[in-house]
Amino acid sequence: MFIAKREDGTLITLHDYKDTLSQEKIRKYKYNCPACGSEVKLKSGNIRRMHFAHLDTECRASSEAETFYHLEGKAKLYQSLKISGSPELEYYIPETSQRADVFLKARQDFAFEFQCSPIHPSIIERRSTLYESESIIPIWLIGKEKLGNIQSNMKLSVFQWSFLQNHKKGDTPYILSFCPQYSVFHYLHPLFGFNSLDSYVFSKTSKEWQLHPPDNRKSLPSYWKTKWLHSKRRWRYDFCLYPPNQKLRNYCYTKMQIPLSLCPAVIGIPVSCSYWFQTPILQWQAWLYFDSIYHTPIHSIIHIPSLMNRFNQRIQHAHVKVKQLPLVKFGHYTNAIMEYLEQLCAVGILKKESDLVFRKAVSEKRYNTMEEATAHDKDILDRIVLKL
Repeated sequence: MFIAKREDGTLITLHDYKDTLSQEKIRKYKYNCPACGSEVKLKSGNIRRMHFAHLDTECRASSEAETFYHLEGKAKLYQSLKISGSPELEYYIPETSQRADVFLKARQDFAFEFQCSPIHPSIIERRSTLYESESIIPIWLIGKEKLGNIQSNMKLSVFQWSFLQNHKKGDTPYILSFCPQYSVFHYLHPLFGFNSLDSYVFSKTSKEWQLHPPDNRKSLPSYWKTKWLHSKRRWRYDFCLYPPNQKLRNYCYTKMQIPLSLCPAVIGIPVSCSYWFQTPILQWQAWLYFDSIYHTPIHSIIHIPSLMNRFNQRIQHAHVKVKQLPLVKFGHYTNAIMEYLEQLCAVGILKKESDLVFRKAVSEKRYNTMEEATAHDKDILDRIVLKL
């Protein structure tokens, strides 16, 4: 930390003491943390910036321990935010007993949390709720070194996914990262992925922080369909036989009278809101399809509230798991379900009659061999329309 309180109650910020002489002058005093009141010690060296550190325990008002990367990140973030308003470093909010890494006063108040160590989504949610109770908008940034190399297709951990955020209705969610080395903000817009943690990503960098970055999603790399079909083929031949699919496999065989490996090709269609689910896309779509569509006669209606009710039961029984996304303020996992139903309309399985009613248009195509199934996978993938 860069700010501490003297015994007389005055605050001192190390940004005001950059030369050696002034630094030596302040070493004779005792200091306490302005947030939690614990004693802190002045530390400095040839590599790390001069800073204050708690003697025994970590600060109860902070979200993580101080590292060199975290110290640099806070200092550089503070400098970068000067163009956006009036930032204050390590600002303490007594009403919530929190110390924001950087507090920004602009048209609205913002509390920036620069996170460089793993933290549970429930802690992010709790701290964010406290900020919001004081009409402060929380902005969480993941350190670039914890995000790794940014590519068009990325495997993101639960920790990294918890930084997905949006702050206005209609905004596409993005992961916000900050790189202290170059003082650059990274905005990552995830689209969809075959597994629960991977995703195609559209990224943008900026020297300026933006609360509502423009949607920079563009065309996908040309190889995505080939990769998707390869993954689906492997799933049919191998992965559907793995233990996590046992309940679904048994249900498919006993209730649908088909092996899971020969499930309809319309199960496993990419949808842009699939980031809501921890469960892989083939599994959650299979539960939905088998529960509400597979045995429905042609021309019969599919009532959306009934479909949602059956799907929610799958969530309650832990057959489907929803991701914890504490910073996504606008949107819901039902958006992914509705997008999937729209895709089923695009390939001719359903017809939409209203927001609450769809009608089944054709029956499922049954396969005798794996070759028939994989050929139909390609046919379906060529007919869908992705919403970017």
